[in-house]
Amino acid sequence: MKLLLLIISAIFLSSCAFFGKNKEFPIGNYQVICGYTNDGYLEAKAKDPLNIEPDAYCDHPLHYRSFLSLQDKGQFVLAIGDILLYGKYRFEGNKIELVDDKKGTISLDIIQVKKNFVQLKGDFSQFNSAHLPNTERLFLNFELDKTPLREQPSKFDSVVNLWRNIPTSAENDQEVKARALNFLDYSIAYFQHISNSGVHSDYKIDGIESPITYAQNGIVLKQWEDVPVSWKELFYNEENALVAYKYLMDGFKYGEKEKYSVSGLLLITFYLKNLRNSLSTLK
Repeated sequence: MKLLLLIISAIFLSSCAFFGKNKEFPIGNYQVICGYTNDGYLEAKAKDPLNIEPDAYCDHPLHYRSFLSLQDKGQFVLAIGDILLYGKYRFEGNKIELVDDKKGTISLDIIQVKKNFVQLKGDFSQFNSAHLPNTERLFLNFELDKTPLREQPSKFDSVVNLWRNIPTSAENDQEVKARALNFLDYSIAYFQHISNSGVHSDYKIDGIESPITYAQNGIVLKQWEDVPVSWKELFYNEENALVAYKYLMDGFKYGEKEKYSVSGLLLITFYLKNLRNSLSTLK
């Protein structure tokens, strides 16, 4: 009888340890591959439970420029559309807590963890966003991105993602130009990342909605009426967006017209760097 009680106690304790164990996932750069509103999640689950697994993919431009980067020393960067948070993170039970000293704290539920994939749920309504729904929680699927980071800064660094911070008032010309330059820095890091990945079919160039058209043989500035609304919304109003657009136009107009013996993503990166260099010389 004592032996039976000991066995039962051992099973009970091991069960408690299992169910009480924190859900965690390793450091690394996690790319968003799918997102659902709460209603969308329930609808997808009703059709087929496999639709809401953490390794399920969706196709939306927002996903290609959204990520969670867990870095050394408990540092993180979270970029979801036009929301940018960075600071310290920690695992608490079945949650990951992200602390941004300026914008506050958000606690994300860890719904499922698979090898190289994680599904998180969170309420982003406390943050200013022009794109994310603020009336319900979001489910987000992330995939570990194993692309080697050969250049710095990478697209996962906060320094090239400051353009995501939506202005709350009109900006002066210098602030507008700095915002345009920061988005260009992100674009360069984005294309370098795609090039380094070696799996170009997994990325969409239109993941960066910008006033620039990217082609195999180079880049060209779109007509103002063809500029995506989503890019204009990076600025406080259309007047500020037009200042940024004319600034880019001057960069195209006065920049050096170099020729390269490459094409595709590498050529796009070279031309974006040239544009960045020419803009930095303009006042």
